[in-house]
Amino acid sequence: MNSSILVNRETRLLLLSALMMGVVAVGGLVMGIWSHSQAILLDGIFSLVAIVIKLLMMFTAMLTKQESSRRFQFGYWQCESFVMLMEGVFTLFIVAYALSVGIWGLLHGGREVEFGLAVYYAIFFTIGDWSFYAYVYQANKKVKSYLVHYDNLSWLIDAVLATGLLISFSAAWMLQFTPYVYWQIYVDPLIMIVLGIQMVSPSLKILIPSVKQLLGIAPLELHQHVQQVMDGFLKKYGFQDYVSSVQVFGRAKIIEIDVLLPLDYPIQRVSDFDEIRGEIDAALGYRSYEKWVTITFTTTTKWMARDYDNDGVV
Repeated sequence: MNSSILVNRETRLLLLSALMMGVVAVGGLVMGIWSHSQAILLDGIFSLVAIVIKLLMMFTAMLTKQESSRRFQFGYWQCESFVMLMEGVFTLFIVAYALSVGIWGLLHGGREVEFGLAVYYAIFFTIGDWSFYAYVYQANKKVKSYLVHYDNLSWLIDAVLATGLLISFSAAWMLQFTPYVYWQIYVDPLIMIVLGIQMVSPSLKILIPSVKQLLGIAPLELHQHVQQVMDGFLKKYGFQDYVSSVQVFGRAKIIEIDVLLPLDYPIQRVSDFDEIRGEIDAALGYRSYEKWVTITFTTTTKWMARDYDNDGVV
């Protein structure tokens, strides 16, 4: 599929995601204030932050489409990692808010909540969040966008939040028909604590990869793939040695390969080496707009990068 079509689909998915999350944010904020539920208000705040992140993702998608510029000569790929870092950090802030408000509520006698309204809210957005998450998940199987994949994590988090609210508020609403009705005031703070704990894992799944990318940690899977491809070409063309360096920023895979040739290597024409470059590039795979491949040929180790193969890659 044409790369421009895929990028346009990616942008449309991110825009649609931001618009739909706007509905969730407004609903959460309004219902949270109306029902006096901090847990629903948390859902609204998370959705509000998610909108900002989604708009940044959409802007980043348009930037990476340009590939490079005079000031950013290696492209804008690092922006994807930075946006993911922001999303992870913001989510952790929301986790801290949920835990602190929940604990404060428990220690100060709980909180009165209109659970009837809260249940209707939770039913509507549980269905809506899971449906949209499934839609984006299926749509991204064709687009295969790194940004859309991580953007959809916010829908997964919100869907889990809504499901937790539905179960908890339903149980709290039914308590009024039992002798344990006085426990209702503690339901909302308890939900805040549980939801805060549940959000820790998704936050780290976003945060850890982005930190690794910004720190420049080479991904093991990509490193091994390049090594496997080059080992085959080493035998096929009789190269003396090679050194590869890899890095990932968002969806972009930066691959540099220095090939060492013997002084009496039979191939001498530049056009022949270009053909070999093309073969290696094709064997590496990945779509053209998702990789930056540099392949050089030399007869001296002076012009080769350091061999990190024995240093360990994480």
